[in-house]
Amino acid sequence: MMRPFRANCLAATLIAAFGLFFAAGCGDGSDHVNLPPGSSVLHIADVDDVPTLDPAAGYDTESWTFEQAIFDTLVRYGDDNIELEPDLAVRWESSPDARTFVFHLRHDARFSNGRPVTSDDVRYGIERVLDPATHSRGMEYYRNIAGSGDFAAHRAAHLRGIETPDPWTIIFHLDSPDPIFIHKLAMPFASAVPREAAEPWEDDFSRHAMGSGAFMLKEWLGGQRLVLVRNPYYFQKGLPRLDAIVDSLGVTPELQWLRYEAGDLDVVSSIPPAEFPFVMKTPRLRALTQKKTTVTTEYLGMNCQMWPFTDVRVRRAINYGINRAKLVALLNGRGVAATGVLPPNLPGFDPELKGYSYDPKHARELLEDARLASGFRFDLWMRADTTMLMLGQSIQQDLALIGLRVEIKPVAWGPFLEAIRQPRTVQAFLSGWEADFPDPQNFLSVLLSRDQWGSNNDTYFYDPSFQSLIDRASDETDFKLRYRLFDEAEKIVVADAPWAFLYYPVTYAITQPWVHDYVLNPMRPTRFERVAVSPH
Repeated sequence: MMRPFRANCLAATLIAAFGLFFAAGCGDGSDHVNLPPGSSVLHIADVDDVPTLDPAAGYDTESWTFEQAIFDTLVRYGDDNIELEPDLAVRWESSPDARTFVFHLRHDARFSNGRPVTSDDVRYGIERVLDPATHSRGMEYYRNIAGSGDFAAHRAAHLRGIETPDPWTIIFHLDSPDPIFIHKLAMPFASAVPREAAEPWEDDFSRHAMGSGAFMLKEWLGGQRLVLVRNPYYFQKGLPRLDAIVDSLGVTPELQWLRYEAGDLDVVSSIPPAEFPFVMKTPRLRALTQKKTTVTTEYLGMNCQMWPFTDVRVRRAINYGINRAKLVALLNGRGVAATGVLPPNLPGFDPELKGYSYDPKHARELLEDARLASGFRFDLWMRADTTMLMLGQSIQQDLALIGLRVEIKPVAWGPFLEAIRQPRTVQAFLSGWEADFPDPQNFLSVLLSRDQWGSNNDTYFYDPSFQSLIDRASDETDFKLRYRLFDEAEKIVVADAPWAFLYYPVTYAITQPWVHDYVLNPMRPTRFERVAVSPH
């Protein structure tokens, strides 16, 4: 899924500048929520508003954080691992050819309006994703279900490849083998959705989201506050342990850290680079930190359909012109220089792939060969965030040494996502991708396939040899051969360089002493069901 940068820069001068303001505004945006006295509340904060709560629409870590709290899927990942476990389904079977999958649902799951969850609700959730009117970026994961073409063209009322013989059984039939199909059903796109709650609101369902998860939406004041409260009908007894989650929106990274230090925020999802050395040297603070090696790649994307990035020599020059070691140093070593698309802890990662070294001399030679020795100017889009600006400025300085004039264009997260999806709009951008499921397909096919233009292939990259390899690999059930085909495809991408491969991040988070069982997952936002807050 699309991943915003999480590490935030905090300078001492900014602490001083914001100090008086914070003292006057401590607690603003979280203390005015109408909750019963003594409620157990987790206070968090974000820079931007949440893009959406509609599981058919969300495809970023901000949205998924709350969608997975409100909605349930047939299967899910463990809180701190990437092992599939039951959620709405209590058990499942698959055919040897990976084309038929049968799930048996639990009988005690309820939506937050009290109605039982049935197999029809799971089917409806997936059909919403495959309906072209929804414009879901999750569509490609379920196109392999038999009859998806007829359904999308409105030639059928339901997907032929989904059977619901009774309220507690759902059967999927695929047109071709998909050995990782069950993993795709763990994505929020495949959430159970109550038709009676979604249809009346149409495109505005996000603001009235209703699911069967541990929490339900209580309040969403755009740009100010998002409040989730306990779902009284949640099927897991004793969960959630929290009464509410309050996410203060529009809080700058600087204020997030100050509010944490004052005890006003319970969790900061990343320790600011300027504070990181101090935290690591202070036993009391270090004991409150958590670390995860994410299944993530951060990159600079170049639109291959826009001049001058139509020329592979220019794209390679950008790769040779960026000092990745400097970027990692700016993040206090919380990352590893990237060599390609796939991150190291993803199955199929090739440790022998060399990638690009820092070689500004060779970068200039490539530009000369492309008849651009005098350089050129381009805009570099990024999320409006202090760490993004810091990294962008580092890249700006590096590329200036090879004669390129980079204009930094910071944009709020939602508008940024919309802009990069538009053809011939954004020349270059900083972004990141965190795995949705543990397979190379989730990076190579989802982000770089021709059929993802206007959806997830934001660089508008296309190479016929690459396309042939990923098409063959996607259906391959022999995982040794599957990974070999994807590895060949990745080597083509590295040579074609639609991305400047930056780094694979390592994420740290810090909690307050009174927060319990807050754990980091290597491939998903943290789940809140088992999180607890003790009196303090």
